[in-house]
Amino acid sequence: MSVTSSIRQSFLAGLLALLPLYITWKILAIVFNLVDGPLGSRINALLQYLTGSTVDIPGLGLLVTGAIVLGIGWLTRMVFFKRILELVENGIERVPIVRSLYNASRQIVVPFTDKAKLPFSEVVLVEYPMPGRHTIGLVAKRHITNDPDDPRVVVFFPSNHLHLGYPVVLHKDDVTTIDMSVEEAVKFFVSCGVIGDDKLIRSAGALLDIAPAPTTVRPRALTQAS
Repeated sequence: MSVTSSIRQSFLAGLLALLPLYITWKILAIVFNLVDGPLGSRINALLQYLTGSTVDIPGLGLLVTGAIVLGIGWLTRMVFFKRILELVENGIERVPIVRSLYNASRQIVVPFTDKAKLPFSEVVLVEYPMPGRHTIGLVAKRHITNDPDDPRVVVFFPSNHLHLGYPVVLHKDDVTTIDMSVEEAVKFFVSCGVIGDDKLIRSAGALLDIAPAPTTVRPRALTQAS
């Protein structure tokens, strides 16, 4: 190996070693400045005004922001504060543009943070998108209409980004509930299928029949929800 090739390979190896560290540091610095900057500069200015000397404490805004978030989280457990929050939300509902933005953000955040409002309660295995191919999904609706005899259910098939995916309307007989919690399913999706065990092929402790099916299409067509 020539000296030039050795230097080039060493340089690339060093670059590959340092680049992830640099990217990580850069992202953390951006997040730190975004969180600490707006509030930290004001607090430092206030301390400088009160003390009459130059004050610059890095991270002060980040600490105060964390304390505020913890304080609000503690207050949300109190009935009185919940009532105030409801009044604020009612006020937001009267503002057209703000109402749309708030409701959209709330629909994204609440289902994945409030277990009481979690829309997904079951993990299922479905022969989808074609016979012989099985996909893990989350039941979004057990009854698509108010008719108790309606056999259709809505299953959400997320990607490893979780918030990206698509809902599909299926016949309930085509959906098999497996012995897996929603939390375990989320780990399965995020890990791109790496994390998982024999729960993928078990229902209430029994092995599932997931042998390759004939290539004929089922009478009940799979319909993507609009």
